[in-house]
Amino acid sequence: MQITDLSYLDNVLQEELISGSAGVLVDATASASGYPSSTFIFTDARGKLLPSGVSIAFGRGLAVANGDNLTVNVTVAGDGDIVLGKTINRHFQATAIARGFVIAIDLPNR
Repeated sequence: MQITDLSYLDNVLQEELISGSAGVLVDATASASGYPSSTFIFTDARGKLLPSGVSIAFGRGLAVANGDNLTVNVTVAGDGDIVLGKTINRHFQATAIARGFVIAIDLPNR
C-alpha cells in the first residue's frame, strides 16, 4: 500500500514536548503438567484522566496452576511520575498462585 498525499500532516520537532499520561503493563503466565492439571490467568488494566490533568492507571494480574511441574508468574510495570507495584508468588503441594498490582500516577507540568 502506498500513501501519496500526506499534505495534511504536520512535522513535529524532536525538541517539542508531547504530553504524556500514566500507563501500566500486566503480564501473567501459568503452566502445569500431569493429570489432572489446570491453569487460570486474569489480567486487567484501566486508565483515567482527571479534570485536574492528573492521569492515573491501575493494573492487576492473577495466575493459578494446579498439577505437577507448576510455573506461575505475574509481571507488572508502570510509567508515570509515581509508580507503585508489588507481586507475590506462593507455592503449595499441588497449587501455585502468583498475583500482582501496579498503580501509576502522572502529574501535570512535570
